[in-house]
Amino acid sequence: MSLLWKVIFALNGLEYYPIGGGEGEPPAGDPPAGDPPKGDPPAGDPPKGDPPKGDPPPAPPTDWKAKLDPEIKDHACLVDFKDDLISVPKSLVKSYVGNQALIGVDKLPMPPKDAKPEVRDKFLNEIYTKLGRPKEAKDYKFNDVKLPEGIELKTTPEGMDALKGVAHKLGMMPHQLDGIYNWYMTDTGAKMKAYQEKLTKGRQDAETTLRTELGAAYEGKVAKSQEMLNKFAGDDYKQLLDSGFGDNPAVIRFMSKMADLISEDAFEKGGQEITMTLEEANKELIEVRKKLVGMEKSDPEYKILLKRRTDLMEMATPTKTG
Repeated sequence: MSLLWKVIFALNGLEYYPIGGGEGEPPAGDPPAGDPPKGDPPAGDPPKGDPPKGDPPPAPPTDWKAKLDPEIKDHACLVDFKDDLISVPKSLVKSYVGNQALIGVDKLPMPPKDAKPEVRDKFLNEIYTKLGRPKEAKDYKFNDVKLPEGIELKTTPEGMDALKGVAHKLGMMPHQLDGIYNWYMTDTGAKMKAYQEKLTKGRQDAETTLRTELGAAYEGKVAKSQEMLNKFAGDDYKQLLDSGFGDNPAVIRFMSKMADLISEDAFEKGGQEITMTLEEANKELIEVRKKLVGMEKSDPEYKILLKRRTDLMEMATPTKTG
């Protein structure tokens, strides 16, 4: 301890003499001149080592909003708070800001989780009405839909009324139903356009294949096949051929062979294969004459129809009895 006091006295420009005498004891009499050390001596041992280095800890913020998240600290609802709220949890402030956003907003009533169907439907009807569902199903409107060129989709009033009724029951908004209707019509129109293009390409490919196979005989064989088709095929079979089935080269080859097997005598009056009443002959004769009116003489089918007309005229003539 004597060393510590020596240092303290030396720093104050004084001589140190231990109490009780000893080495360095001052002479008897008055104490040495000079000012005594100022203040009380430090208690205990002085701290060991060098003082801590680095910047001192930052001072606490003076603005209580500095601790808040950026998205809420400048919110308008906090402007009027002038007191220091540094001790208020920021989660509580965030909750307050969120609640302020709901003040004045129209609330939607929600049905209890265990509500009966009729109670639930009543709640839902109120919700649908507030969201913008039309008062009645008939009030739904549809915008025009642009379809691909050459495509026409027809709707019926009965079908549209049924669609509106279902939409109203399900609580659909006008823009939702119109959006579904637009999508359906557009999608269906695109598919129909693609189907038509497929049929057209099928016919073109079949014609190219058969022209390559038959050469100059192509026109005559197709005309003969068409004549047989008109004579023997019913409307249901013709519709099947028009749906794309008739564009298959295998089907066309089959009809051509069948036409070759049927001799021309089968179309003449008195033939074994075909018998017609006067009424049937007259009915077909009218149709053949209609076709001939607008047909070019260079058409391969023209000569066939001329002969058919002659045959029908004979069949339509009553047989004279002796």
